[in-house]
Amino acid sequence: MSISTGSIKVVYWNTWLLRPRLWSGGPALPLTDRLFAPDVVERAPLVGRALAGSFDVCALAEVFDEREQDAVAVQWDEAEFQPGPTASFPRRVGSGLMTVVDPTSVEVVATASHRFTAGGDLRDSDTFATKGALFTRVRHGCGAELDIVSTHLLAGGEFLPIPGSNDHARHHAARMAQVEELVEFVSTERSHENPLLLVGDFNVAADDRRVADDPTGYYRDLAERLEPLEVVDLWAEQGVGPGPTSSFETTDVLTPDPAFPDAVLDRGDEAPMGTRIDYIWASRPWRRARTQVEFDR
Repeated sequence: MSISTGSIKVVYWNTWLLRPRLWSGGPALPLTDRLFAPDVVERAPLVGRALAGSFDVCALAEVFDEREQDAVAVQWDEAEFQPGPTASFPRRVGSGLMTVVDPTSVEVVATASHRFTAGGDLRDSDTFATKGALFTRVRHGCGAELDIVSTHLLAGGEFLPIPGSNDHARHHAARMAQVEELVEFVSTERSHENPLLLVGDFNVAADDRRVADDPTGYYRDLAERLEPLEVVDLWAEQGVGPGPTSSFETTDVLTPDPAFPDAVLDRGDEAPMGTRIDYIWASRPWRRARTQVEFDR
């Protein structure tokens, strides 16, 4: 039996292109290009340029509006993209999920999406955004297939300063209800013949310093609830240092990675200013699967 090999370059990026609008497809709220996230209009095309030609599959989060999605995609002539769940009443904003694929490298053979029914309430700014998951299956020229699911769970947001608005236990319970839906959705769509990548902003800190008596408790709960998918936290197995989503440091004090000049050097074990809430979960090798995978950096 002949064995074919190939590689697929995958990236997950929480782009932070948050620019609320008066209504879906309508004008942006005044000053939101700087109040909610910095320089959204200027950064959206830069995201597309950074991706173009460098990756085969790009799973993006927080590309909330169609105009930002188009601004990202137009920078890459050959690219195809699939948006995640769109806004539907009473949610005013879409999921922000977007998977961009280079059709010269891989072929999209299946897609699906899911809107979470679980969520927060009117005390949470996230209540106005659609939360869900986006499934994409791609096929490499060698015949190997890869299943990729991106998601974005509830953050909370402390929208109104009323009792319970900053209740971390309440927010975590809502997120775990979304995880139950996520596991069911992935279990339905995935093929055990294919490697699975589950990526996204889970809004669960790997080391939550707000919970002094058990900082890793929420993370362990998340990992346990994902066990039916037989996935592992790829950063925990192969990453260097705590891997914060953001260090909140300025670019002039960040050390470039010698191997990847456009990336930041992984830090050691010193305490970061940020925390890790974005994840890549990867399926364990299944001995009878037709495709075996090795992860490179």
